[in-house]
Amino acid sequence: MTGIPWLDAFVVITIVGGALALLARALTGMARRLRRLSHFLDDWNGEEARPGVPYRPGFAERVALIEAELKPNHGSSLRDAINRVEQGVRRVEDGLASHLQQHREGLFPVEPQRRTTGTERIVENPPSPE
Repeated sequence: MTGIPWLDAFVVITIVGGALALLARALTGMARRLRRLSHFLDDWNGEEARPGVPYRPGFAERVALIEAELKPNHGSSLRDAINRVEQGVRRVEDGLASHLQQHREGLFPVEPQRRTTGTERIVENPPSPE
Protein backbone atom coordinates (compact mmCIF):
# COMPACT_ATOMS: atom_id res chain seq x y z
CA MET A 1 0.00 0.00 0.00
CA THR A 2 1.03 3.61 0.39
CA GLY A 3 2.42 3.45 3.92
CA ILE A 4 0.14 6.26 5.08
CA PRO A 5 -2.29 4.64 7.50
CA TRP A 6 -5.24 7.01 7.04
CA LEU A 7 -4.92 6.86 3.23
CA ASP A 8 -4.67 3.07 3.27
CA ALA A 9 -7.78 2.88 5.48
CA PHE A 10 -9.63 5.24 3.11
CA VAL A 11 -8.73 3.08 0.08
CA VAL A 12 -9.83 -0.12 1.83
CA ILE A 13 -13.08 1.50 3.00
CA THR A 14 -13.75 2.79 -0.54
CA ILE A 15 -13.10 -0.62 -2.13
CA VAL A 16 -15.24 -2.46 0.43
CA GLY A 17 -18.00 0.19 0.19
CA GLY A 18 -18.02 -0.02 -3.62
CA ALA A 19 -18.21 -3.81 -3.52
CA LEU A 20 -21.08 -3.65 -1.00
CA ALA A 21 -22.92 -1.09 -3.16
CA LEU A 22 -22.57 -3.33 -6.24
CA LEU A 23 -23.73 -6.33 -4.24
CA ALA A 24 -26.73 -4.39 -2.89
CA ARG A 25 -27.67 -3.23 -6.41
CA ALA A 26 -27.40 -6.80 -7.74
CA LEU A 27 -29.52 -8.13 -4.88
CA THR A 28 -32.25 -5.50 -5.37
CA GLY A 29 -32.32 -6.29 -9.12
CA MET A 30 -32.65 -9.99 -8.35
CA ALA A 31 -35.34 -9.28 -5.74
CA ARG A 32 -37.30 -7.26 -8.33
CA ARG A 33 -37.05 -10.09 -10.87
CA LEU A 34 -38.04 -12.68 -8.27
CA ARG A 35 -41.04 -10.53 -7.29
CA ARG A 36 -42.12 -10.36 -10.94
CA LEU A 37 -41.68 -14.11 -11.25
CA SER A 38 -43.73 -14.57 -8.09
CA HIS A 39 -46.54 -12.38 -9.50
CA PHE A 40 -46.45 -14.34 -12.77
CA LEU A 41 -46.66 -17.66 -10.94
CA ASP A 42 -49.51 -16.36 -8.78
CA ASP A 43 -51.38 -15.36 -11.96
CA TRP A 44 -50.58 -18.69 -13.60
CA ASN A 45 -51.66 -20.82 -10.66
CA GLY A 46 -54.43 -18.55 -9.39
CA GLU A 47 -54.95 -17.31 -5.86
CA GLU A 48 -57.37 -18.30 -3.17
CA ALA A 49 -59.65 -15.65 -1.72
CA ARG A 50 -58.36 -13.84 1.34
CA PRO A 51 -59.59 -10.81 3.26
CA GLY A 52 -59.84 -7.90 0.84
CA VAL A 53 -58.78 -9.93 -2.21
CA PRO A 54 -61.24 -11.98 -4.28
CA TYR A 55 -60.50 -15.44 -5.70
CA ARG A 56 -58.57 -15.41 -8.96
CA PRO A 57 -58.66 -18.50 -11.17
CA GLY A 58 -55.47 -19.92 -12.62
CA PHE A 59 -54.45 -19.96 -16.28
CA ALA A 60 -55.85 -23.42 -17.04
CA GLU A 61 -59.22 -22.56 -15.50
CA ARG A 62 -59.42 -19.29 -17.45
CA VAL A 63 -58.61 -21.06 -20.73
CA ALA A 64 -61.29 -23.66 -19.98
CA LEU A 65 -63.84 -20.86 -19.44
CA ILE A 66 -62.89 -19.27 -22.77
CA GLU A 67 -63.12 -22.61 -24.57
CA ALA A 68 -66.58 -23.18 -23.07
CA GLU A 69 -67.75 -19.89 -24.59
CA LEU A 70 -66.62 -21.03 -28.05
CA LYS A 71 -68.88 -24.09 -28.11
CA PRO A 72 -72.66 -23.89 -28.59
CA ASN A 73 -74.69 -24.77 -25.49
CA HIS A 74 -78.27 -23.99 -26.55
CA GLY A 75 -78.33 -20.25 -26.03
CA SER A 76 -75.99 -18.79 -23.44
CA SER A 77 -72.53 -19.07 -24.98
CA LEU A 78 -70.74 -16.54 -27.13
CA ARG A 79 -70.87 -19.02 -30.03
CA ASP A 80 -74.67 -19.13 -29.76
CA ALA A 81 -74.84 -15.34 -29.77
CA ILE A 82 -72.68 -15.20 -32.90
CA ASN A 83 -74.89 -17.80 -34.58
CA ARG A 84 -78.01 -15.75 -33.74
CA VAL A 85 -76.43 -12.60 -35.16
CA GLU A 86 -75.39 -14.47 -38.30
CA GLN A 87 -78.94 -15.80 -38.80
CA GLY A 88 -80.37 -12.31 -38.31
CA VAL A 89 -77.97 -10.82 -40.82
CA ARG A 90 -78.78 -13.60 -43.28
CA ARG A 91 -82.53 -12.87 -42.90
CA VAL A 92 -81.93 -9.17 -43.52
CA GLU A 93 -79.75 -9.94 -46.56
CA ASP A 94 -82.38 -12.30 -47.99
CA GLY A 95 -85.16 -9.77 -47.41
CA LEU A 96 -83.13 -7.02 -49.02
CA ALA A 97 -82.28 -9.22 -52.01
CA SER A 98 -85.92 -10.13 -52.59
CA HIS A 99 -86.96 -6.49 -52.17
CA LEU A 100 -84.38 -5.37 -54.71
CA GLN A 101 -85.46 -8.14 -57.08
CA GLN A 102 -89.08 -6.92 -56.88
CA HIS A 103 -87.95 -3.40 -57.73
CA ARG A 104 -85.84 -4.61 -60.64
CA GLU A 105 -88.76 -6.58 -62.03
CA GLY A 106 -91.02 -3.53 -61.64
CA LEU A 107 -88.60 -1.23 -63.45
CA PHE A 108 -87.50 -3.66 -66.12
CA PRO A 109 -90.28 -6.17 -66.77
CA VAL A 110 -89.01 -9.39 -68.20
CA GLU A 111 -90.33 -10.00 -71.70
CA PRO A 112 -90.92 -13.55 -72.79
CA GLN A 113 -88.24 -14.48 -75.28
CA ARG A 114 -89.06 -16.03 -78.63
CA ARG A 115 -87.20 -19.11 -79.55
CA THR A 116 -85.71 -19.22 -82.97
CA THR A 117 -84.68 -22.23 -84.94
CA GLY A 118 -81.64 -20.52 -86.29
CA THR A 119 -82.93 -20.17 -89.84
CA GLU A 120 -85.33 -17.37 -89.07
CA ARG A 121 -84.29 -13.81 -89.45
CA ILE A 122 -85.38 -11.44 -86.71
CA VAL A 123 -86.06 -7.93 -87.90
CA GLU A 124 -86.11 -5.22 -85.27
CA ASN A 125 -88.16 -2.65 -87.24
CA PRO A 126 -90.04 -4.31 -90.08
CA PRO A 127 -90.65 -2.08 -93.13
CA SER A 128 -94.07 -0.50 -93.33
CA PRO A 129 -96.33 -1.87 -96.11
CA GLU A 130 -96.90 1.23 -98.21
